[in-house]
Amino acid sequence: MPGTITGPRTLHDKIWDDHVVEVNEDGLALIYIDRHLVHEVTSPQAFEGLKNAGRPVRRPDCTLATVDHNIPTISRKSYKSVDTFVAEPDSRAQVMQLEENVKDFGLTYFGLSDKRQGIVHVIGPEQGFTLPGITCVCGDSHTSTHGAFGSLAFGIGTSEVEHVLATQTLLQRKGKNMRITVDGELVEGVGSKDVILHIIGIIGTAGGTGSVIEYAGSVFRNMSMEARMSVCNMSIEAGARAGMVAPDEITFAYLRNRPLAPKGEEWDRAEAYWRTLKSDEGAKFDIEVNINAADIPPTVTWGTSPQDVVAITGKVPDPSTMSDPSKRAAAERALAYMGLQANTPMEDLSLQKVFIGSCTNSRIEDLRSAARIILAAGPNAKVASNVQAMVVPGSGLIKQHAEAEGLDAIFKRAGFDWREAGCSMCLGMNPDQLAPGERCASTSNRNFEGRQGAGGRTHLVSPAMAAAAAITGKLTDVRKFFGADAEEKVAAGPKLTLASAFDFLTEFTGPATEPERPSHTQTAIPTSLPPASSGSGVSKFVIVKGIAAPLHADNVDTDMIIPKQFLKTLKRTGLANALFFAQRFDPKTGEKTDFILNKSPYDQAKILICTGKNFGCGSSREHAAWALNDFGIRCVIAPSFADIFRNNTMQNGMLPLLLSEEDCKDLATDAEAGMEIEVDLEKQEVRRSGKPAITFSIDSFRRHCLVNGLDDIGLTLQREEAIVSFEEKRSALWSWLDGFGYQGQKIPVAGIKTGKKMEW
Repeated sequence: MPGTITGPRTLHDKIWDDHVVEVNEDGLALIYIDRHLVHEVTSPQAFEGLKNAGRPVRRPDCTLATVDHNIPTISRKSYKSVDTFVAEPDSRAQVMQLEENVKDFGLTYFGLSDKRQGIVHVIGPEQGFTLPGITCVCGDSHTSTHGAFGSLAFGIGTSEVEHVLATQTLLQRKGKNMRITVDGELVEGVGSKDVILHIIGIIGTAGGTGSVIEYAGSVFRNMSMEARMSVCNMSIEAGARAGMVAPDEITFAYLRNRPLAPKGEEWDRAEAYWRTLKSDEGAKFDIEVNINAADIPPTVTWGTSPQDVVAITGKVPDPSTMSDPSKRAAAERALAYMGLQANTPMEDLSLQKVFIGSCTNSRIEDLRSAARIILAAGPNAKVASNVQAMVVPGSGLIKQHAEAEGLDAIFKRAGFDWREAGCSMCLGMNPDQLAPGERCASTSNRNFEGRQGAGGRTHLVSPAMAAAAAITGKLTDVRKFFGADAEEKVAAGPKLTLASAFDFLTEFTGPATEPERPSHTQTAIPTSLPPASSGSGVSKFVIVKGIAAPLHADNVDTDMIIPKQFLKTLKRTGLANALFFAQRFDPKTGEKTDFILNKSPYDQAKILICTGKNFGCGSSREHAAWALNDFGIRCVIAPSFADIFRNNTMQNGMLPLLLSEEDCKDLATDAEAGMEIEVDLEKQEVRRSGKPAITFSIDSFRRHCLVNGLDDIGLTLQREEAIVSFEEKRSALWSWLDGFGYQGQKIPVAGIKTGKKMEW
């Protein structure tokens, strides 16, 4: 498959070029997806779409499903069934729906009775499902984790989940190349979590927007795979579409002999290809950032954005010293929410909760790091009396591994709650949540308002810092637990035996899903593009005229647009009241606030004008677009958008309209004056009475789809011949990616010629 770039290419360029099925003249490409991970929250509506259209899952062999987001993490010793184990009705419904869907469509599934169950971004690498050189997607923004293996991995919305299930492809525009190089030696106490928090603090949560970040330099080359995964995991917090590290000997050693990794001759062929996956000398990067490793301290967040970072030895910032009005306003809001006073030393902040877990920091090295701090605190170390602390392993196999090493005993003896695998308090969709006003040191990835529970206050830290905080009862510099005295205490503690992850991968640890033969048949493939009048269920966007609501805020995240409690739905509708719920309704009384969308006439808004940058950052939840649409808002105007949110709105017949900050502020002034605004997509202009029209540009393909209400899946299925041709070439070149389910059970691959296969 020839590349589309001549001359030196980046790692991103190479993987992109190897996956382009077709590309339009305007650069919009149909790319092939090698690996698709599915969970219970962002998939129900996608499977429903397949059933309604009579479409099968095109590549069951390339799809792996599990439950993680809203399952309980309490003991499963008495587990009998989902129906009796998951108490919360909406959560139970989502889990049960996924179990029905994997049976209906013949997918490999790790359920609650399976030791291999865990967080999607933990089990993919753990099983060897994640491999170098692949494209990997999931209905979860932290899919960027898998880029640690030298893959192009990114989160998608539910409509795109359906698109991948149906076609094994996605319509994408290639991102920019960005390289972040960290060279030198990290100081004592600084780990991968500190490195990525420091990076986000430097470039901001929109610093990587529209880009794929390659992490380069000696610091990343010396990191373990687990540390690299933590860094790539939080690339989305830097606004990037994906993050990646070139594969090397560390990568190959991690993957060799994993259950779903290639074996024998196939491994040799795969490794030879993987060794070509590095940026060429002289390859062009659109953005370069260079950081000295010695400048990175143990780091903690103070506010409500991952860019709000400071050294643990530092103080809460003073907004009055900030010259930028928008930054000053954001900082004032953050301090009010976090209950902080400017110039307070970070180490003075007492805590009520400590959470060690999430797809960022729940792997065996993370747990070892935290346990070491407990040992360094001495034989009588206990969780502080003012703190509740929990440890949630990333998978059932990691839990087994930790217990074999005795880590669970260290945690439990010190007073930590040792739990089962799941996303848990990272996003608080299950019962593991913060109460209003509770302050938490968390190893998760987001500190948005209400992220871990309504009114909860989150400080992001490394696993070692979290353990130190649990013992002291407040945010603490982990370096206080280092030194000769600490080493003596560790040596005097329990004699731990390091186990290998491979000891837990060879055993079949749970019942295999016995998939029913899928009953859905492929609908006839039309031979020409559908006419503009064809019905697709997507609303047309031609001209939208009406009330516009002004919103003055930067970094309006998807957790703010729709809180997590509204994600437990099996439908795409009924979410109007969920829109900006925490802002529109008083948490104590339930009464409406004076938020702009509660005021007349803005409660009838069809257009939302945001004057701040990075609208829709954060989660991949398409529910944010559904909630806006349900409320009646068909167009969001802003100076910049997060990539996934922008895609999600267009999948729902909505227009994310990018205008300059000056134009946004001008339109917001008009909106505040009660002026109606008209957005004409055909003529590509925004009109208002008595003022010149504002012209705008938009991707021609997306404009065509929006104006005519066309469905991406229907359009892609027109390209069946090109997809089949690509799959044939793919099987010949990379046969290790094809044709098998789990535990050696073959899954037929319809519609492609399969080459020589390996047995797993």
